[in-house]
Amino acid sequence: MQRWLMYGVLMGAALGISGCSSGNFLVYKNSKHFYVTSTGPELRRILCDTGDMEKIARDSQLSAPLQKDLKDGICTSNKVKERLLATLEGMTKEQRTALKTAFRQNGYDINVVANC
Repeated sequence: MQRWLMYGVLMGAALGISGCSSGNFLVYKNSKHFYVTSTGPELRRILCDTGDMEKIARDSQLSAPLQKDLKDGICTSNKVKERLLATLEGMTKEQRTALKTAFRQNGYDINVVANC
């Protein structure tokens, strides 16, 4: 029993550490949640078609080239998940914090899963 408990704790820690190292994160608004690297139509409808991603990028106060990379990476019709993930992972902790803060300022929750 103790062996399985220890195994569970170690696996949880490993998953937690690996999850924190990724630049990917969940955004939640209007009872919908998705990873920013998602290629699904919900993300595009909620973030891109509404103009929210434009506002979020601007409010993040990141450099203009990085804002463009993020907007294009998230909203382009031929989205390449790996390219967007590389952009997110290449950002500093401060830049990722600024981006997440901008999401919050525009009515999004970060890393919250909707309760059904």
